[in-house]
Amino acid sequence: MRTYNKTKGMLKEELSAAHQADHLMWSRRHFLLTGGFAGLGTMLLNGMPVNSLFPTSLPAAFSPGNNILVLLKMFGGNDGLNMIFPHSESAGNSAYLSYRPTISHKFGTDYTDNTLLAGFGSTDFAMPSVMSSLMPLWNEGNMAILHNVGYPKQDFSHFSSIDNWASAADNGFDPRINSGYMGRYLNQDFPAFNETPPTVPPALRIGYNADLVFKSPDNQQFELVFNDPNEFYRLAQYGKLYPTDDLGDCPRDEEVEFLRQLTNNSLRYSQSVTQAYNAASSKATYPTNTVSRLADQLKIVARLIKGRLGTKVFMVYIDGFDNHANQKSAHNRLLMNIAESVSAFFNDLKADGFDQGVSIMTFSEFGRTIRENGSAGTDHGNMSPMMLFGPGVKGGFYGTPINLDDPGLRGGSTRVYFEQQASIDFRTMYASVMEQWLCMESELVDYCLGKPYSRLPLFDNPCLGTPSGSNYHTILVGHEPNPSNDKMVDIKFTQLGSNQVRLFIKTLDGRLLATLHDAYTTKGSYTIPFDPQKWKIHPGEYLYQLESAGKTFIRRINIF
Repeated sequence: MRTYNKTKGMLKEELSAAHQADHLMWSRRHFLLTGGFAGLGTMLLNGMPVNSLFPTSLPAAFSPGNNILVLLKMFGGNDGLNMIFPHSESAGNSAYLSYRPTISHKFGTDYTDNTLLAGFGSTDFAMPSVMSSLMPLWNEGNMAILHNVGYPKQDFSHFSSIDNWASAADNGFDPRINSGYMGRYLNQDFPAFNETPPTVPPALRIGYNADLVFKSPDNQQFELVFNDPNEFYRLAQYGKLYPTDDLGDCPRDEEVEFLRQLTNNSLRYSQSVTQAYNAASSKATYPTNTVSRLADQLKIVARLIKGRLGTKVFMVYIDGFDNHANQKSAHNRLLMNIAESVSAFFNDLKADGFDQGVSIMTFSEFGRTIRENGSAGTDHGNMSPMMLFGPGVKGGFYGTPINLDDPGLRGGSTRVYFEQQASIDFRTMYASVMEQWLCMESELVDYCLGKPYSRLPLFDNPCLGTPSGSNYHTILVGHEPNPSNDKMVDIKFTQLGSNQVRLFIKTLDGRLLATLHDAYTTKGSYTIPFDPQKWKIHPGEYLYQLESAGKTFIRRINIF
């Protein structure tokens, strides 16, 4: 709970009707329920949103716990059967062509030997020629394909399905649907996020649509929304940090102080982002004149990574996959945009030696129907392949390919159901990436996903349980007697970045007794003197609690 400095001078004017209205409009509870940092970001900035996740600057080289994950959301329901399709007869090529006489990919016309997915067993599958930019990643073993990914009892709704993918829920009645799987992790990793938010955004999401993925169980959105780094640069250049020490104790001033602190932190976010963005440059040719702007998004992410921003999870998106009619050319354009953008992204990172610790994971709310419809498109289906890219990925195929000779398809059914064929639960993919790439503890992964799911060996050098977190960015060193006054105690801490920092003395049951420090504090090492007599604290055992960059650290202390 936020505390206030009661020693401030009272505001002279009385609480007028307008004052009360102001208080009601900007009550802290109302503010947080309307989006917290995400709401603040949209008030400050406009356009394509970018939401952020993890603190601190990256070291010179990547190591376990410093890996970066980029989530690529393919909104609309991607037709995975036209992205990764059967080439050989044993894989079902004849059935594929018969189910899709208009939109299927034909050898020699839509694809050639250049996009056959060889090198990992028999050559049974291929990609269309428009995705040829990905073949170097495949041939180098830096691309994985997971067959038939989905979940049980799909309802084929875009919105409920994408909520399920964001929350790891089975359906709208699942308690998990109220928060995101990453939000549950961040809620554990940043227990004091509201009171002492980090100055580097903990996650970054580019996209117009709201998403549950970063929402905590207590409705905290771990997101800051902005248009692009240039917008942040303009905000940082022309904005200012607002004073918070000249306000009184009345409810309005307390709320104004709260809002000013949030605004100040958003400005600090902008400074961190623009510093990282301006510290790097693009060294690859990205596709241009694309409707989706996926290339622009990945170009921004690459610069932030190379500029050592320190954010560990990014999300980008590409829309337009809901192809119910005239699908083939439109879908090909989207697939080509993905392939060329992802290829340019890794070439950009590789040019400066930053590719080794970065992976991209694709996902879409569902696949499409097996048969094409009368308008030469497809309708909402169930399972679809997922792709994983990056030098750390253990390339090849995972799972069981779709069985197009399934007798259930011959009677006119257009969908292949999760329950009827060998499938990979999408949360198995999440669990594997979270534990093996983001280096979360196994128990924490199970908590974030709601229950245990099996893991797949998706990476060459998995973390093997190496915990990630970011507690090492602030260190509560401990306490020792003050050298000049034996009745006082010195409490010491060190932080690697600048943040709002608070230091409290509390009883063992958590009751607040003293606030020793509550201020924006630059990076460095600090000694905070504690005089028990000044605070009228009697001999006994107590706690001292440090909050910094969204973290909470607690130690015991004996007062004699």
